Amino acid sequence: MIKLVKAHMASIKARVCLPWWSAALCLTLAVLLTAAPVAWARPVSLGKDQLARLLGGGWAPRLSGGYTLELKSDKLGRVRLEPTINPYLQSQAEAWLKPLKSRRAAMVVVEPASGKVLVLAGVRRRRLDPGVALDSNAPAASLFKIVTAAAAMEEAGLEPESRLGYVGRAHTLYRFQLKEKPRYRPRQVTLTKSFASSNNPVFARLGIFQVGGVMLTNYAHSLGFEKRMPFELPLKSSCLVKPANSYGVGEMASGFNRVTTMSPLHAALVVSAFINGGRLPEPYIVKRLTRADGMLYYLGKPRLGPRIISPETCDQMQRLFEATVEMGTARKAFRRLHRDKVLKHLELGGKTGTIRGPDRSELFEWFAGYGRDPESGRTLAVAALVVHGKVRYANPKRLARRMLKEAFRSSTFYAKKKPGAVH
Repeated sequence: MIKLVKAHMASIKARVCLPWWSAALCLTLAVLLTAAPVAWARPVSLGKDQLARLLGGGWAPRLSGGYTLELKSDKLGRVRLEPTINPYLQSQAEAWLKPLKSRRAAMVVVEPASGKVLVLAGVRRRRLDPGVALDSNAPAASLFKIVTAAAAMEEAGLEPESRLGYVGRAHTLYRFQLKEKPRYRPRQVTLTKSFASSNNPVFARLGIFQVGGVMLTNYAHSLGFEKRMPFELPLKSSCLVKPANSYGVGEMASGFNRVTTMSPLHAALVVSAFINGGRLPEPYIVKRLTRADGMLYYLGKPRLGPRIISPETCDQMQRLFEATVEMGTARKAFRRLHRDKVLKHLELGGKTGTIRGPDRSELFEWFAGYGRDPESGRTLAVAALVVHGKVRYANPKRLARRMLKEAFRSSTFYAKKKPGAVH
């Protein structure tokens, strides 16, 4: 009788406890099974440096096409890559550059507020090569006057109408022009006129007597010289001359040297800093990188650096940029703007630069500037570089004008057309 009672109690206990243990076991298995796929499918977050190593240098021509690309990676499998390039503007730039007989040429268009690269075009001996726009071996020439002017306004309290003196010719740089007390009576010229006409002795004297080599170097570093900028494609840092004496400081301040170099992409970013209120944008050319099933690996985002120039100085610098187009070294290329249906509604500015290469066999000619629509606020920064041989076959200022006109004209109608549309 006792055995029967114990057996009956054991059966009751088994019937009561078994569902509880079964429920706990099922709940545990359900949690593991539902959590495991989430852990296995966790997206891989790639940085710009990692994506640059994944793509390598050979992807510049494919990215510059502007179309969504599919590639197979050993680590990520099959992925889709969407560039930021505007296919229509890119095709126009390539159509203008490819027929040139110049040794090299490049054109870059960037959105200053975001750092998004819209055009990355280049040609090397009549073959398309967007890598020319990333090469940092072109002498910066008078583009460095942008750095000197900004430093003089910030540190020496100069204004666009400040009057400065110089002796000799405006486009030479001799030691007698850099003496603290010149032998001859100096001619007076405003900072605006000096910037617009690219006056070498004025900017050399600014660097020597009012800014100094150390301060110039600091401002140049803040604007990206001798610093590696994060980018999805190989982009070497721009070089900066190290002056050994006061004359060397004058050469650096005026851009009258062949050691300070920069890339066309960097030139567009430097101009962008003065449009962004003194913040240098970080460039990006990849909009997003996703897996075949839509999982996101990389997302290009606008990134602005810290404020390095005050907004007041940026406004004054824009007056200098505009003077270069209106009455300075770029006035011929931008003449008759009032007759142009597109450009007459824009605010245009820029800076030019011209200098011989180290072996004197090549002539480097620059234009870096911007266009802004005051009604919509849309702004684009453009940089154009042409490297001439014995003959000048192209003008970077005119190339930049054509690009700005096409970009703002195509913002509504032509953006919907296929690349290469007849206009």
